[in-house]
Amino acid sequence: MNLAGTQRDPQEFDMPLHACKVALAALVLPLTVACMIDYYTESPSARERATQIEIEARRGWTDTGMDLQPGDEVITAYISGEWSPWPGGHFDALGSGGDPRCDCNVLAGVSHAALIGRVGDADPFLVGARFDQPVGQGGRLWLGINDTRLDDNGGALIVRIELR
Repeated sequence: MNLAGTQRDPQEFDMPLHACKVALAALVLPLTVACMIDYYTESPSARERATQIEIEARRGWTDTGMDLQPGDEVITAYISGEWSPWPGGHFDALGSGGDPRCDCNVLAGVSHAALIGRVGDADPFLVGARFDQPVGQGGRLWLGINDTRLDDNGGALIVRIELR
């Protein structure tokens, strides 16, 4: 019954309801397909916006698996762990201090055993406890210890990497 007290045929409601379903499907389906295409055509690193990784002191460079584009903002933060460039030491991402001019450093002028990074084959840069800035060139992000004599190193750091 309607407000006037007369009874309506139930089939009168089927047509508008069917039209609404068709209109909704016509709107939702293209948006869903567009989102799927955008998702699958992005590079894997663009979909993977943050990760945690272990950086071992015995390895020269650790591949983070993250490909950067020029202008990507990279935020790298030390989470936990200790490493050492020699037996018995215990240092975080800031390194041991020591002589920053030592020929045992990958990156001169920076604390020995500090966490360092590089993009592709470019020159290394200090990461330390936190790095937060855009990169100037594209390529794979690598992280490692500021040390050239790796055979007596020990330990590892856990680092969080985020791209914006």
